[in-house]
Amino acid sequence: MTLPVDRNILRKTIYENILELSHEKGINASGKDDIYGCIFGRDSAITILKILKVCKEQKIPSEEKEKLLDICKRALQTLVSLQGQETNIESGEEPGKFIHEYRPDNFERLLQMEKPWYIYPDGVLRNYDSLDSTPLALIALYSYWELTKDDDFLLLVLPSVEKGLNWIITYGDRDKDYLLEYDLSVERQHGGLAVQSWTDSRESMNDASGKFPDYPIAPVEVQGYAWLALNVWADFYSDSKIHFGNTTRFAKALRLHARGLKKQFNKMFIFREGKHYYAAQALDGTKVQIKTVTGNPLLLLWAAYKKGNSVSTILEKRYIPSIIERAFTDDMFDKDAGIRTMSTKAETYIAGPNSYHNGSFWPKLNGMSHEGLVNFGFLKEAALLRLATLKPIEYFGSPIELYIKKDNGEYDIYKNADGQESCRVQAWTAASALDLLSNHDITLLV
Repeated sequence: MTLPVDRNILRKTIYENILELSHEKGINASGKDDIYGCIFGRDSAITILKILKVCKEQKIPSEEKEKLLDICKRALQTLVSLQGQETNIESGEEPGKFIHEYRPDNFERLLQMEKPWYIYPDGVLRNYDSLDSTPLALIALYSYWELTKDDDFLLLVLPSVEKGLNWIITYGDRDKDYLLEYDLSVERQHGGLAVQSWTDSRESMNDASGKFPDYPIAPVEVQGYAWLALNVWADFYSDSKIHFGNTTRFAKALRLHARGLKKQFNKMFIFREGKHYYAAQALDGTKVQIKTVTGNPLLLLWAAYKKGNSVSTILEKRYIPSIIERAFTDDMFDKDAGIRTMSTKAETYIAGPNSYHNGSFWPKLNGMSHEGLVNFGFLKEAALLRLATLKPIEYFGSPIELYIKKDNGEYDIYKNADGQESCRVQAWTAASALDLLSNHDITLLV
C-alpha cells in the first residue's frame, strides 16, 4: 500500500502553516481566529521538541532551519517569562510551574462559564492547570541547548530550569511518593481544568457511570516526562565542566528522585489484561488504577533517555513489547487512521463525531508514538503508524487537530454539541507531520 500524496507540496504546506502560527512570542497552538489561537505551554513544548528533531536529524535548507530554530528560541523565552512565581489557587500558579494557557485577549468565553476563569490584575488570563507543561518545557529547554550549544541562552534560562526541577520534586509530587499528581482546590472560586494532562476533557477520565475519580490524579504519560526531565538535567549538572555552585549535589538529588519515580511507577501503574501487560490511564486519589486502555502509555516510549548507545524509559524493558502489541490490536489501531486515544472496547468509548479524547485520532499522539517506536527499534510498527498518520493529514490537506472514522470508513471532523469543531491547523500536528514528511520514503510498502 502506498500513500498517494505529493510529498513536496504537502510538506511545503505544513512548513508554511508553522510559519503562519508563529509570532514574536513564539507559536500559537492553532490559528489566531480558532478557539485555541493563543500560547499553550504543553503545545508549545511538544511543537518545539518535534521541530528540534527535524532540525537535528533531517536534511533541510539552512534558511528553513534558521527560521525554525528562531521560532523555538522565541517560544522558549516566552515560556520562561511566564513561569509561575507565586502560589495562586485561582489560576493554578505555583513557583517554578510552567504556564498552561496564556491569553492577553480573546478570553471572553471563559468569563461566561458557570465559574469564570481568573484574570490577573493586569487584565491578562494566565492559567497553570497542566501537570505536564513543566517537565515538557524542561525537556525542550535542554534539547534546544543540546542542539544549538547556545550558552548565552542557557545562562539566561538556568534559573528557570532549576525552579522547574524543584517544582517537580515538591509541588508536582504532592504526597511525596515520587509520582506527579494534580488536583483542583476545593477552595478555588474561579474556573479551571478538572483534567490537567493532555487528554484534558472531563469525559476522558470518567468511569462508565459518569463518576469522576477522586483527586489527586496521577496521569500515566506525565510520569515518563518527569523522569526524562530529571535525568537529562542530572546529566547536565553532573558534568565536571560546569561550574555553577554545588551542582554535583543537585545532580544526585535529581537522579535519586528519578530512580524513585521509576520504581514507584512500575509498581503502581502496570496491570495485566489477558495476555498483555499495559499501563493504567492514571491513578486516582486513593492510588487505585484507572484501567481504561488509552494510547497514552506509548508516550512513555517517546520520553526516551539516550545515553551513548543505550536507550531507556520509565517503563521496565520487559513490559515494552507487550504494551506495543496491545496498542496495535484492532480496538486500538486503524491502518488508515492510527492509534486511537481510547480503545473501542472501553466502557467510556464514544463512537460519534463528538468523541474528543474517547476513541478519536490525534496526529499529535501518533506522531509522538511513532518517534517512541523508532526509539526502541520497533520499525515495522513505526512504518505502519507513520503511513496511517499521514493518510488523514493528506485527506484534509492540513495539519488537523483531530478526526474520527465513520462506520463507512470515511474520515470526519470532530464536532461537539456546541458546534466546536476540529481546528484545521494545529501546531503540534504540523510539527509532527513535518517530522514524518522529512527525508522519509513516503511510498514505503508495509
